[in-house]
Amino acid sequence: MPQNPLVSIIICTYNRMQYLPKCLEHLKNQTCKTEDYEVVLINNNSTDKTEIICKEYIQKNPELNVSYFLEKNPGLSHARNRGVKEAKGDILCFIDDDGFAIPDYVKIISKYAIDTNYFNYMAFGGKVTPCYNQGKDPIWISKYISGLVSEVDLGKKVKPFDKKYPAGCNMIFRKEFFENHGGFNVDLHTRGDDKYIFQKLRDNKHKILYIPELKVSHFIDDYRLEKNFIIRLSKIIGQSEAIRLKNKSVIFKTMKLFEYLFKWKVSLLLALLFIAKGEKEKSKYIVMVRWQVIIGYFMKEQL
Repeated sequence: MPQNPLVSIIICTYNRMQYLPKCLEHLKNQTCKTEDYEVVLINNNSTDKTEIICKEYIQKNPELNVSYFLEKNPGLSHARNRGVKEAKGDILCFIDDDGFAIPDYVKIISKYAIDTNYFNYMAFGGKVTPCYNQGKDPIWISKYISGLVSEVDLGKKVKPFDKKYPAGCNMIFRKEFFENHGGFNVDLHTRGDDKYIFQKLRDNKHKILYIPELKVSHFIDDYRLEKNFIIRLSKIIGQSEAIRLKNKSVIFKTMKLFEYLFKWKVSLLLALLFIAKGEKEKSKYIVMVRWQVIIGYFMKEQL
């Protein structure tokens, strides 16, 4: 039986002192041996008490392998790249500071990382369940735009990710990929660097595995459910896609635009179905989101 590789759990955080302690507590309560994993904390120049929380966590849990680093360059991509640089493990796992992993999380990662059936998979991802203050999904959410809250559920079977890809709050890589192909795109400041890295994986003929038992609960703030935030987020998605494609041919970029326009037209048909079922908010939001993505695709000013 191969020895378990060291799993590096990288937490990139910025001004999230209200959620970070719960995230860290879930990592403390892992069922595996403490020597099987490390926690790498990357403070992306927070202005709240994040540094104090991280250092207190290290002091109170000397039995854990935890390291702390300050990354002054703003942006999630810079923080993630710093995490890759500082991590000592062969398996790199990214969990958001408002993500809460199950107790067997590291044990499951190790299980699949050493399984010879999956040696040709360079990345893994699992189920992500959004959780809200009100305890239920907002009335406007539908499966067609559930990516806005990072929901991932491809069923109960282990299988390759096909056209989809893992959420940034629950994604795992073999470190050799970054050593061979480089890191996250620092031009993508707020969103989209995870899709960028998975596109790079596929461009280099690597496969990504979906592991349904690898579960993370992802807390969604109330403000992230407000209409204005959803509009801005949709624009950022479109703009991030344009940034990812900036070195592609005009033909390729035009094809992406046609894809967005096709999805928008499909959203109009879906909107009619939602109206027929009396779900007007779902109808409004699916059309709004698709249109705002198109607007963002053409925006020049960085959001």
